[in-house]
Amino acid sequence: MLRLKVNNSVKASTIASEIKTPVISDTYKSGFYSFDNKTNVDIGITLLDDTPTKVMILDNDMNIEFLTRAPYQYRFYLRNIEPGKTIGIVGEGKVAITFEQSK
Repeated sequence: MLRLKVNNSVKASTIASEIKTPVISDTYKSGFYSFDNKTNVDIGITLLDDTPTKVMILDNDMNIEFLTRAPYQYRFYLRNIEPGKTIGIVGEGKVAITFEQSK
């Protein structure tokens, strides 16, 4: 049996010990919102407080295309949202919404 002894030392330090809030375009409360995007976008949704809140996407005729309960402090994306859609927020929570060009 062969034993090898390797003298490696590893040092670690804390670089950051804070939670950074993601960049948000704006914060919204209960209501219906239309935006002036000219092309398809990816929409980032983050519920900022622990209050039951639902987010929906409606078409031009106000038919529900998507409906979900927003998870607290977890960012999720609605991908490839076409121009002319309406975002509905139902509940007392504060919702951060970001817009990014669709990939």
